[in-house]
Amino acid sequence: MIKFIAIDLDGTLFNSHQQITDKNKRALKLAREKGIQTAIVTGRGRAGAEAALDMLDMEMPVICSAGSLIYSNHGTEIISARTFQINDELSLIVSFAHKHKAGLIADSLNGSWWFGPDTIGGNLDPLTAAYAMQSRRTFEPEKDFLQPMLKITIVAEPAILHLAEEELCKDCPSLHHVYAGMRYIDLTRYDVNKGSALEILADYFNISADETAAIGDQPIDRSMLEYARLSIAMANAPEGLKRIAFWVAPSNDEDGVAWAIEKIISNQNENN
Repeated sequence: MIKFIAIDLDGTLFNSHQQITDKNKRALKLAREKGIQTAIVTGRGRAGAEAALDMLDMEMPVICSAGSLIYSNHGTEIISARTFQINDELSLIVSFAHKHKAGLIADSLNGSWWFGPDTIGGNLDPLTAAYAMQSRRTFEPEKDFLQPMLKITIVAEPAILHLAEEELCKDCPSLHHVYAGMRYIDLTRYDVNKGSALEILADYFNISADETAAIGDQPIDRSMLEYARLSIAMANAPEGLKRIAFWVAPSNDEDGVAWAIEKIISNQNENN
């Protein structure tokens, strides 16, 4: 029996306009009425995750910053915070950003910063751009990033991100890297990803992987789909992710999350 459903935001719960439809909201409320725990699992930082909670007008636990931070109910309780502070590798990241005119967005427990050219917004989706521009801009990331970090995101055109994988990520063995989108690479502590975070949160609720479902659409979601017994990829996901999924839901513009939740509940009703 599924007792816990973990749901990605971008490309999953969010449609292509970064909205949550009424049908998806009703499905989430139905899951909670049926006693199923739900959680948002996102690469976004805390501000982006809380914006989604506000759209839903409901409380639920959140995994954000690509798995680095887990909290409940708009931050009333931090369940887990896994940070990194590796000065040598930070220097490499900042040098790469300077050399290739890439942007950096850094999340810490003390807030967020952004660094890079004025044109960084052109590589950001509207919601990310709004929250990045509201955070503090730094012209000295070498100094301001010298604190425990939850996540640093490299923001650039795909060709520059490809260079980052070739020139930078291999020289940062203490960090985990994953594409969070076509123009984003998230850097977190070596043992941090959505799957390991989902395991921490499931254990917190005394729920096993066999009782967990995960819904996602991007390579960053792969680890949580591999953790959960019931893995669900969106129709808009790349083929590699769909191949490892147990179900493929309709796209994020076709209320795929609602389809998945309703199918889970229907199957469980039939088996009771």
